Amino acid sequence: MDNYGHISQDMIIEILSRLPEKSLQRCKCVCNSWRSIITSRSFIYEHFNMALADIKNAHLLISLYDRDTQEDVFYLFTNDELKAPTNLRIRTNRHRYLNIMGPCHGLFCLYDSEKLCLWNPATREIKDIPESPIPLPSKLDCMCEVLFGFGFDSKTIDYKVVKLLRKDCVDQHNNYSVEVYTLSTNSWRIIDVVVPAYIICYLYTYDISAYMNGTYYWYAEMVIVCFDMSNEQFGMIRLPKIDFPLVEENYRSGNFISSSRFTECNGSLAVIFYLRNGSNIWSELWTMNGHGMAVTWTKQFSVGWLEGQWMPCPIGTFKNNKVLFVSMDSKCAITPYDHETRSLQIPLPVDSDIKIKCRGWNTIAVLYTESLISIRDV
Repeated sequence: MDNYGHISQDMIIEILSRLPEKSLQRCKCVCNSWRSIITSRSFIYEHFNMALADIKNAHLLISLYDRDTQEDVFYLFTNDELKAPTNLRIRTNRHRYLNIMGPCHGLFCLYDSEKLCLWNPATREIKDIPESPIPLPSKLDCMCEVLFGFGFDSKTIDYKVVKLLRKDCVDQHNNYSVEVYTLSTNSWRIIDVVVPAYIICYLYTYDISAYMNGTYYWYAEMVIVCFDMSNEQFGMIRLPKIDFPLVEENYRSGNFISSSRFTECNGSLAVIFYLRNGSNIWSELWTMNGHGMAVTWTKQFSVGWLEGQWMPCPIGTFKNNKVLFVSMDSKCAITPYDHETRSLQIPLPVDSDIKIKCRGWNTIAVLYTESLISIRDV
């Protein structure tokens, strides 16, 4: 099988690079030469970059919290109609995860309290991340809060997890320590870095964070706190000024909920701002332009007051920058909003065969492109 006649190896690589992930998994069994090509790091990243460039390869991964089983469920939609999702059952020795970070090159980091693992949904690989060798202080003496970030270091071609620990002890207040886990060494190390004061705002909000282009972002109410995976430094970005209608009136009545959600829009970080007043909502999508202190914001569109019998909550974006909403009632249904036609489509049940009671704001939707990257071979 290693004799391809007149077909050059470059042509074989070109053909293989255009195949989907599942087909490549089967092609690895054809012969040793093909297996060597498909498992090489250069081919894996070239294949992923080609897939990433074509929006047709973008799938929708949704994380739901099932209130009945008290477990997180992951669904993968591979069609634009958002029908017939695949239930991505994760086999691990941990019963559930509360948070998901990613995607980063088709990889995710899942964590529950102090326990973390890396996950590639395409290859079904799972790698447990060892616990930090630094022990937590006694709960009797200290109140501890932890946040995590996950991303890629383009300088070292490695994947990292950053861990920030805040300790509020009897004799010390707001004492921070920062550690970085590196996949290639499978170990943690402490780094000496200045922690922005605004990070404390994040610790008291919903877990709103995202990875984009070598940087991890945390929403901290008035600002975004970011961490560069290459230089391992924190920074801050000012949020755009949002003027929700009737905010003062609703604030006085105490009958509104305001929050935000990170998402992706045209390859850039975006923020969905959200206000709910009774049975009505108002939502805006803003995209970030530039990096560092040169960041500017562009408002893409607004969703005016929406009235209806179901309570929608924004959870992310889909293809063509459609904003996805999830119902807040007992049935978990999702629906895209087309900002060009200004239409909210009929809510679609996540899975008619599986009845799930979910919490709207605990539902996360991300665009996801499959990759062959092995979390065990890095």
